[in-house]
Amino acid sequence: MDVTKRRSTGFSADDLFRELRREAWADRPAYTVLIRLITLGGRLPYADGAAALTERERHLLHETMGDERLRLSAPSARDGDLVVAYSRQGRLSLLLPDELDVLPEADILGTLRLGQAARERAEEHHAAWWREEQLEQCELDRVLEAWEREHRLIERLGQVIDWVDRVETVLVHIGRRIYSRSDAASNTLLRGGVLERLAGVPVADWSRADRLFVSAAHILFTAGGPICFEEFNGRQLSALGLRAWLVSRLRGYAGVLGVRIGADTAGRPLQELAARTAELRDAVHTSAAVCFRRISAPVFGKREILAELPAADRVHALLPATLAGLASGIPAMSRVTGPDAEAVVSRAAVDLARGGGDPEELLTLIVQAAVRDLRADYGMSSAVRDLTRLAARAPDRASGVLALRKPDFFCCVLPHPAFAQRRPEHELVTLLWAVSQRMQYNRWHFVPGNFTRAEVPAQRHYFFPPTMPDLAEHAELRHGGHVAAGVRHTIRAPGAQLWREPLAVGGNHYRGGYDIRVVRTQGPPFTRAELWTAVRYSGLIDAFWRGLATLDRPPVISGFDKDWYRSGAWKRYVEPGSAGRPRTTEPAT
Repeated sequence: MDVTKRRSTGFSADDLFRELRREAWADRPAYTVLIRLITLGGRLPYADGAAALTERERHLLHETMGDERLRLSAPSARDGDLVVAYSRQGRLSLLLPDELDVLPEADILGTLRLGQAARERAEEHHAAWWREEQLEQCELDRVLEAWEREHRLIERLGQVIDWVDRVETVLVHIGRRIYSRSDAASNTLLRGGVLERLAGVPVADWSRADRLFVSAAHILFTAGGPICFEEFNGRQLSALGLRAWLVSRLRGYAGVLGVRIGADTAGRPLQELAARTAELRDAVHTSAAVCFRRISAPVFGKREILAELPAADRVHALLPATLAGLASGIPAMSRVTGPDAEAVVSRAAVDLARGGGDPEELLTLIVQAAVRDLRADYGMSSAVRDLTRLAARAPDRASGVLALRKPDFFCCVLPHPAFAQRRPEHELVTLLWAVSQRMQYNRWHFVPGNFTRAEVPAQRHYFFPPTMPDLAEHAELRHGGHVAAGVRHTIRAPGAQLWREPLAVGGNHYRGGYDIRVVRTQGPPFTRAELWTAVRYSGLIDAFWRGLATLDRPPVISGFDKDWYRSGAWKRYVEPGSAGRPRTTEPAT
């Protein structure tokens, strides 16, 4: 498939789903067709795609595996005993004929003749699972009933509603129910108001799915906030799955830390497991392990990975050669003494500011060096223009921050020289400015998340700020901004990183206030080694802002507005030999 050609002509998720539907009628075994549908034509790992199937569907699917004779038949075929449906959002459903009255928002694609014995085997597995699931759900029901008896149910439900509303994307399946706020499904959480309608309704009258969602969401947020809750994006949420996930995460953290956990851990109450997980989670971030996330963007799946990364490998021991070459015109960068690259950057930012220079020049060069070293098509870093606006001020520590507007933030977006050569300049300028605007909005949307809920007015919407590095693949199929920009693979490395102290500004402390993000519109996904490179560059961005934060009056970042992009000011950082010429060449004495 010519991916580049398809993208240039606007190849979208809808185009992909239509193509996969057509493929279904090729003369090939049914299980290969189903795998193509589940994996979105190979764009999604099988485990991530199959995670959205119900327990019964998974066993029905397994019964088709390896049967070279089984073929998909037309929907009207009378000999079929398994119905294959495919939603317009790319979700596969496998239904027995008596389930058609609960058909989700999907079109019937065809039928299969699975056979009585195969259906019985699948049902036996499902029945055994369901018996255990019901027992596990009883524990969650008891949690809700206790809240109800103690008159805390409305409060806890309100917490879940608020927490879920602070998560950028939600796509959770419980059976055939979808709890969503995403580009891939109907917005049941916002427009449907499925949780708000539960207020004032006795728990006994809630549906099984609603009881499970509310209790499980509260437990997941207790275990680690949105990071844990988002682990169930794009997959089925069950009580058994929740327990297995908590036990696995707890054991993983304990293994990294060398902490012993009890032999009865797997059977402990779910709330206790969540609390213990949260306790160990904080310790992990200051250990020898680094947490990052792999994102299966087509289903918004987010999976936390624990990786060993020694402290020495998390920073640039020496100034990267690419950055040193680009920034040779900045005196503090050319007179390097000592091996600490972050100290060099921090000192250079301070020298430029004190000397009446332009610290944003240094920031721009860091972004361009990262783009080149990561072989990205383009990259960016965003933050607030005036650092002093993040400081606490009367009448409370959040009021100044809440007064910020989108233009009070900026995003420096730069293309790789090779990418710039492949694009007409007018298209490239439009792309860069559109990305910059989106990231200004994101940064404005994230910054209040550093305060307690009580400090932020109810009418001021915000998202929890990103805190963990991540790798995302095939983002071009879903997210509106990524679709428009043709973004395929991304890295995001936010700061301040979790093993560092938050950035302190005038009595307030921040995470997720700046980052390094890089993008590929084609070619292979980014690797873990490249993620570590981005993490190290994020450390240089962190050093830049920490340096400026030591000044009584940090300079205001004035560039990166519409005129900066449309005037072509960005080109001097992309064209060979033109970068690294600051307006002021020597610091004041």
